[in-house]
Amino acid sequence: LESVCPARRPCCLPGSTRHTAAIMSSNLSVSICFACSCFIVLPSIILIALSFSSLHTVEYGLDFNMIYMSVSNKTFHTAGLWFLGFGHKFIKYPRVVQTLEFTPGRRGRLHTRTADGLPLTLGVSFQYRYLDNRLYELYLNFKGEHEPVYVATAAAVIANEACLHQAYAFFNDKQGIALNMTARLNTKFEESLFAHIEALQITEVELPSIFQDAIVKSISTKQEITRSMRYKENMKVTFETDVMVARQMKEQTVAISKGTARSRAELAAANTQITQQTVSAEMDAFFNVSSSLQLSPTDALDYLWWDLLKDDYADAKEFLIGVNPAAYIRAEAHAPSAAASTS
Repeated sequence: LESVCPARRPCCLPGSTRHTAAIMSSNLSVSICFACSCFIVLPSIILIALSFSSLHTVEYGLDFNMIYMSVSNKTFHTAGLWFLGFGHKFIKYPRVVQTLEFTPGRRGRLHTRTADGLPLTLGVSFQYRYLDNRLYELYLNFKGEHEPVYVATAAAVIANEACLHQAYAFFNDKQGIALNMTARLNTKFEESLFAHIEALQITEVELPSIFQDAIVKSISTKQEITRSMRYKENMKVTFETDVMVARQMKEQTVAISKGTARSRAELAAANTQITQQTVSAEMDAFFNVSSSLQLSPTDALDYLWWDLLKDDYADAKEFLIGVNPAAYIRAEAHAPSAAASTS
């Protein structure tokens, strides 16, 4: 019987029970450790991961505690991954310029009146930037719902400023009106809405058609007058330039004429001096010849005659022989008078 049923042996039953109990105890310890890791480590990792929040380079951030529903007054400027703690996140505001428009495609145009009571429709756009040192006040006042307030305030300020200007000013001085609107809007936004206005543009101006046509005609007339005045000034400058050129030419001509006259006078004086010196030298030479050769006045004239005849007819082949030089000279002298009496 004992050989058939060994499990009934008294010596074997207590040992197997202890071994089974040890295995079960070991498995229970492993299960407890695994449960602890699941309920402690994993939630810790998840809590740590949820404690981080990122901030972009074009954003400001405020630390918002979602557990206590409170906001820190510190503004975060640096981009990156920040450890804020569990239940915290960033309330983000853009740090780049924002644009708000009143156009047919966005919010519709503004309807107001001019200082002289004419209905006026304006298309306006402006750019603003959040004041980073006042973002905490911005959130406390508007809880992130500030854009409708911006729109309503801008519409009121722009409409009130438009009422201070005459209708024709929106054609003649639109840029000046835009500058006034910018200054007034910036004052209001910096005081109450914690933003700074960078610029404002008036994109559309619509007045009653009759008045607008009259204004356009008036502007065209003024432009024609301005163009004529500028043409007059240009022609005046041109004529003054021509007068200056004529005066310079006159002075140049006078200077050239005076120089030419002076040079001719000096040349004539030099020729006169040369002639005087030549005649004087010839007289001295003839006197010396007459003295040296002891010539009488008649002989001196004959010598002068033959000397001139030699110079004039050096290359001629015909000569006058037996002609009295005195008679020939007298004939030459009387020839013009005879020709005058004949005529």
